[in-house]
Amino acid sequence: MFGPSGLSWHYQKMVALAGPFFIFAFLLVVTGVPKLTRPDATARAISAIGLPAHRNLGRAVGVAEVVIGIAALLIGGSLAAAAVALMYGGFAGFILIAMRSEKAKSCGCFGDEVSPPNYIHFGLDIAAAAVAGVLVFQPIEDLVTVMGESPWAGLPLVLLVLTGTWMAMLVLTLLPGRRT
Repeated sequence: MFGPSGLSWHYQKMVALAGPFFIFAFLLVVTGVPKLTRPDATARAISAIGLPAHRNLGRAVGVAEVVIGIAALLIGGSLAAAAVALMYGGFAGFILIAMRSEKAKSCGCFGDEVSPPNYIHFGLDIAAAAVAGVLVFQPIEDLVTVMGESPWAGLPLVLLVLTGTWMAMLVLTLLPGRRT
């Protein structure tokens, strides 16, 4: 059955996940870049949960985030969605372990920015893994293609991705420190 836009209802439903998926993909890029230049915070966070860590491991996590995020944005498809789902699933597991560790003062996600592991972060990671997991089986195209199929040449989608990524960063860095 086709809707008013000429796209099938099923496809429209999957495209509705494009905004959140691209937000989570861009968030990988934004949080991965600081790890490339300042990997020590990530290495310390990994070490705090009892795993052997070196600054090169922190840098490698950053490289993986940037590559997976860019692939999701520029290539799309099932493989990129699976990589995003696995990355965020791994982050969720890490956050759970770090919350139980007395040594983990920061998740190491934002370079030198201190962001304590918490349930908000865990919830965001689970949501990201779930959205990407659905798109493994019902893949969407890359950001440029989805923009071309969106109203106003995708400008609202781009604004959603930029605003959503910025808000996710604020929630993960500022909200955990609030004591009200």
